[in-house]
Order: sequence, then C-alpha cells, then structure tokens
Amino acid sequence: MKILLVNPRPTAWNAPRVPPLGLGYVAASLEKAGHAVSIWDSAVDREGPALGGFQLVGATATTTQVGEAWSILARAKASGCLTMIGGPHATCLPEESLQEGVDFVLRQEGEETTVELANRLQSGGTPAGIPGLSWNNGSSIVNEPDRPLIHDLDSIPFPAHHLFPSLHNYTSPQPLISRRAPALGIFTSRGCPFGCIFCFKGVFGRSFRARSPENVVAEWEILVKRYGVKEIAVQDDAFNTDEKRALEICRLIIDRKLVVPWSTPNGIRADLATPRLLQAMKDSGCERVAFGVESGNKAVLNSIDKQIDLGEVEEAFRVSRKVGLKTMAFFMFGNPGEGRKEMDDTVRFAIKLDPDLAQFTLATPYPGTRLFEVVRRRGEMLVKDWEDFGHYTSKAFFRMGETTPELLAEQVPRAYRRFYLQPARLARLASSPETWLNLGNMARGAWHLMAKS
Repeated sequence: MKILLVNPRPTAWNAPRVPPLGLGYVAASLEKAGHAVSIWDSAVDREGPALGGFQLVGATATTTQVGEAWSILARAKASGCLTMIGGPHATCLPEESLQEGVDFVLRQEGEETTVELANRLQSGGTPAGIPGLSWNNGSSIVNEPDRPLIHDLDSIPFPAHHLFPSLHNYTSPQPLISRRAPALGIFTSRGCPFGCIFCFKGVFGRSFRARSPENVVAEWEILVKRYGVKEIAVQDDAFNTDEKRALEICRLIIDRKLVVPWSTPNGIRADLATPRLLQAMKDSGCERVAFGVESGNKAVLNSIDKQIDLGEVEEAFRVSRKVGLKTMAFFMFGNPGEGRKEMDDTVRFAIKLDPDLAQFTLATPYPGTRLFEVVRRRGEMLVKDWEDFGHYTSKAFFRMGETTPELLAEQVPRAYRRFYLQPARLARLASSPETWLNLGNMARGAWHLMAKS
C-alpha cells in the first residue's frame, strides 16, 4: 500500500525544527511490513508531495497542530485518499477528528495499529476489531478496545530517518540556545510513572518501559556514524527513572567512542539525579541537563502532584554544576492554588538555584490532563481555538482563583527580567561563546518574552 505520513506545521513562534520521531517509528514499522511509505514534514517543507498519489494519508497532531492536520487530511480525502490521524490530541478526543471527516483515528502508540490497519485495507477487509482504532462504520462511531502498550521496545524498528527531508534542516529542540545541525532526537524509553496533573499520559501511559542499553546505543551509533549528527536530544519523559540502565547507556557511549554533545530537553527528575549518574552523563558527552522544577512554593508543588522536595532540587543543581553540566530550569505560572505570592516565591527560588537558563511558561490545560478537568470544574477556560494552546509563554488559558490573565501578563515578563537582568548573569552570558553564536535567536526570544510590562 502506498502511504504518506504527515507532520503538520507547528504554530508556536519558537517551535523547534525536530524530526517527528513518532512518524519515523510508524514509517519504519510499515516499511518492515512491506508498504511503500513517504514522510512529509511540513515544518521544513511547505509544499509537500501531490496528495492524490497515495492510497492512505495519515497525520500526527498535538493539540496545537490538529487544525492544520484536519486541513491537510481534508485535501487528501478530496483527492481520493483514505485518511487517518494519531497523536495525543486524537487519542484524547477521537470522535472530534471523525466528525471532521477523518476516516480512522489511531489511539495511543501507533506502530502496531497502523500496520494492522494498512494490512487490512490492502487485503480489502474492514477495520472492525482492530485494537486502538476509532472509526465510523457508516451509522455510528466505533471505538475499538485499547491496544496493550508495547512492552518490548527493542522489537520496534529504529525510526526511518532516511524518509525525512535533509537532516541538516533539523536543529536542537531548544533552538534559541543551540544552532548545531544536524541535531536529532532519540527516545530511550516510554512512559512516565509520575503523576503531574499538567501531563498527558494517554499515548505512552504511566508505566515506565525502557529499551535495553545495547539497543539504544545501536541507534546512537547510526545517528553518529551514518547521519553525522552534531547533537543528540534524549527526549524521554523520565530518562533517569532507572539509574542502572542510564549508567550503562553512558558507559556504552564512551566505550564505543560515540561521544557527541547531547542534552535532556524535556528534563529529568531532580530527585533521581544522583552524583554518579550526573558525572556519567557529563563523561559521555551530555553538556546541558534540564529539570522540571515548576514552582518554588511547596504548596503549589503539592497541588500539581509533582512529588518532589525543593531541597532535592537545590542538590541536583549543585551537583550538576560541580560535574560541569550546564543547567536549565523549567517553571510554570498559574497552577492551582497559585497567586502573586507563590509566583514571587518561584522567581526567588529560580534566582537562588542560579541555573544557566530558566524558562517561565504558563500552566496549560491540555485536553486529557487532570489540569484540564480541574479548570473545567473550578475555573473558566479562556481559549476556544486549539491553535491558541501553542501560546504557552504569552497568553493565559484560564481564570481560576487568583490566577487571572492580568496577573499572568504582568508576572511572566517580570520573572524574565528579574532572573536575567542581573549584572552577574549578564556578565556570564556575555563571556559565553554560545551567547554570541546564538545571539540572533536569543535576542528574538528575549524580545518576545520580555517586551510586555
């Protein structure tokens, strides 16, 4: 079967150009099953192929991408193609995409469901009974039972990087601070066992499932030797959940002489960041480690079920600096129970931690998260268009208690000013070669984030 997989163009102003690894995994599984597959990443290729040349066109979509995905799939359907959609948004709200005219919704992990659907369609069968699929049988919407999560992740083929556009189009997931290209990502595990209320668990679930160190480093070697990557982003939700496995990955990278700069742009757990692991990460090429701190107020951390102690956070940053890792801290404003005082606590804590970089964003109630349900019960949702969910640095999503759009509009730029406009920090930034290499991107980000008073 001739199949096109599409990554819709992101809408956020600072969206990174990173390979859509989810599509890469699905494409590799389809190729292994004998199907002819192409990938259109509209983030780097606006034109794309002629849609009418395919039998089946599928798209992945986050909440901010789903409108663009529906538009592309509508054009594909008008060209005579069958259409399908997957990803977190469609997993959470499958009926919505079916009502938009999409033929099939693939919920949760897509590799096995997509292959089974393509095989069934190629043989002239119906999609009835395929686990993980939602579809319209002509009279009603059918949500087939969930498909069990894939526990043997080593059984999944490596992402089909050869189907992406020129890999030099791709940069770090944090494009404001790194310009190396090509920069590619890797998932060494799936699932996060922790329960933060702002995180959607519908695709990979809460059970931590890990690839073996040997399997991870075999893909790492392909990225380094075949594709010549200049930087690798470990994009796991919980890379350091299993310290022994993470240490073995670092050891194999060193032993096989595969050391290249790498980072953890999605963050790792501060309470699991042991000195031994942080040193091993540094030795194996890791240059920047991020931590999801979220708040400097313990009551707010409890309200979002972060399950972390501020003392553990301070120790993780202290040890990271000691071993020579650059640090990045993620903070959110507008969480349940948070007002002006709690936001001030967060800024003071950020200054005390003294990371190399800090990011202050707005609590975003994505569909399918517990935060979404809390806002629906206790507050007022202020955004109506899914595309608006990409404005997590500049637009309030809800009004609840002391969290108001007016307060957030004041606090976010104020936090950036208080954190970055300190003489010692400005001097440190000025002395860093990376600042000058990335000056254009950093200036653009500073203007966007700090312009409002």
